[in-house]
Amino acid sequence: MSMEKKVWRAYLAGPEVFTPDPGAAAEALRALCARYGIAGVFPLDGAVKPAPGEAPAVHAARIRAANLNLIRDTDLVLANASPFRGPSADDGTAYEMGYATALGRPVFAYADAGPGGAPATLLERTRASFPLSWDPAMPQDGDQGGGVWRDPAGWMVEDFGLGANLMLVDPAFASWGTPGPHGLYNGAEAAVMAAAAWIAAHNS
Repeated sequence: MSMEKKVWRAYLAGPEVFTPDPGAAAEALRALCARYGIAGVFPLDGAVKPAPGEAPAVHAARIRAANLNLIRDTDLVLANASPFRGPSADDGTAYEMGYATALGRPVFAYADAGPGGAPATLLERTRASFPLSWDPAMPQDGDQGGGVWRDPAGWMVEDFGLGANLMLVDPAFASWGTPGPHGLYNGAEAAVMAAAAWIAAHNS
């Protein structure tokens, strides 16, 4: 008797839930995944409606729990780490990426292309949002040249040439398929293709 082929399920982390039409965004991502034999699972698949008289914080906690359950029930995560309301990725997406990593799920992070046709670095994103100043007095970790960029409040801006905070760029999963120049895949399809390549390697 032949065994059924496993259908790999991917949690679709990202800020698409906040778009004017999240249903359309979900269907587009699911259709993209399906082209590569992956079943996409959107956060709103576990949609939790507020109960009558329920406090907003209680409703929020139930949504959080439902999304974490979806991640536990999937095999991998495709995460949109594009800038959201500022230079950095959506904080909810970042949390879900960390949660999935702690569960041992592979996370394939991507960002939309910038003006140059590729995702920008975190430094470039931050510079586009705030005026930065160069501080020559303090070297970056491991950098003997010295100096760091600082934001208007005086806080150092991370500059490792990556497209997101270093904790969101996992080199173990940023090297499948065709990785982008800053540790993130260039768009959703590149990330899905990388996930498909990873799946093929683990199916053999």
